[in-house]
Amino acid sequence: MQTETANHPALWQHLLPKPDATSHKYRRGYALIQGGYPITGAARLAALAAARVGAGLTAIAVPELALAIYASQLLSIMAKPYSNQAMLDHLIAEPRISAYLIGPGAGSSDQTRATTLNMLRTGKPVVLDADALTTFARQTALLKQNITAPCVCTPHDGEFAALLGVQPSSQLAQRIVQTQQAAQALNAVVLLKGAQTIIAATDGRIAINHNAPPSLATAGAGDVLAGLITGLLAQGMPAFEASAAAAWIHGRAATLFGPGLIADDLPALIPAVLRELT
Repeated sequence: MQTETANHPALWQHLLPKPDATSHKYRRGYALIQGGYPITGAARLAALAAARVGAGLTAIAVPELALAIYASQLLSIMAKPYSNQAMLDHLIAEPRISAYLIGPGAGSSDQTRATTLNMLRTGKPVVLDADALTTFARQTALLKQNITAPCVCTPHDGEFAALLGVQPSSQLAQRIVQTQQAAQALNAVVLLKGAQTIIAATDGRIAINHNAPPSLATAGAGDVLAGLITGLLAQGMPAFEASAAAAWIHGRAATLFGPGLIADDLPALIPAVLRELT
């Protein structure tokens, strides 16, 4: 176990993706997000964050009955409909996709479980959030055996307890140990959300994020964070650094907005944070 480090741009700023004159949308990364129904806002928030942080192409795989909801409210984000698991599997198999996100609004179901496993089997980076975690409640061994590429798990306390069967401590030192143990148990980067978000890598690295204001305790903020991580992974950033960068950008965006923040406000603030960093 390594000593924790305060999360700061010096840890990851040199790895932030930077488009150049040869860039095109696929070179900048293609992020695919699983969209849910009837909860549709979560995936849309995540997709906007992935696009704003630089993914060249962002798409949401959406149940066909929800296509009108997604398509009517998205312009630069593509809504890709499916009506059965085979069609969804075909969307996931698109070779140009460079990172996946599943969980926000997905629903805890057999389909979410199957889709999560299919995404993991592509060998490309995957972010697991919300329902994609709770659908594997206390089945860490099954999840671990299917994680063979960069993977980030982003639980809050309840999801952490459901997945691992351990309630996160209220004491920071113990939470750090628990997050490190979770990273080892899952063979994934684990980002445990909270007032001080903890990011743990499988090699023992730990970053503690201190810049999140209390206003981030609002519905949908976690979906934006998951989208940020996915967008950075899609552009080739390593999983630990992408998670740490996303957590810091997330907190900084909320600070720039100030009081009255809702999750809808966050994606539009990401460019201002990126300008500060670059």
